[in-house]
Amino acid sequence: MTHKPYCQTVRSWLKNNLGKDCLAPLTGTDARALDAAVHLIDLWSQCRNPSSEILQAFGIVVCQMQRHTQGLAYHAIAHVLDWPDRDDVWSWAGLSEIPRPRTKCLMEPGGSVWTGLPMGMPAVKDSTRGVE
Repeated sequence: MTHKPYCQTVRSWLKNNLGKDCLAPLTGTDARALDAAVHLIDLWSQCRNPSSEILQAFGIVVCQMQRHTQGLAYHAIAHVLDWPDRDDVWSWAGLSEIPRPRTKCLMEPGGSVWTGLPMGMPAVKDSTRGVE
């Protein structure tokens, strides 16, 4: 059995990890760019070369999204790869100037499943619970 393309599953994955309203700000252009970004990360996963033109293309596509929706592309990296890969891919794609989202995904380390915070809430340092 073949799996569906990531662009067909990324929206439900994001909703499950960030909350049902996380996609509300997406315009048609944002949605298409998100689809393209996910396809590019899937393609890049076959070579994992930090200097690949595929990552340059990913960065260009993400920049076509509205600034406040670009964090969805950051989180979507983990849908194709893994949680720790997001920072490296973001940096290698030349997106270091774009802030990484403060909101944690439900299942990522430090996310709601691990901290007990409501889904989609930014994780902040809490010295009483030892949570960051």
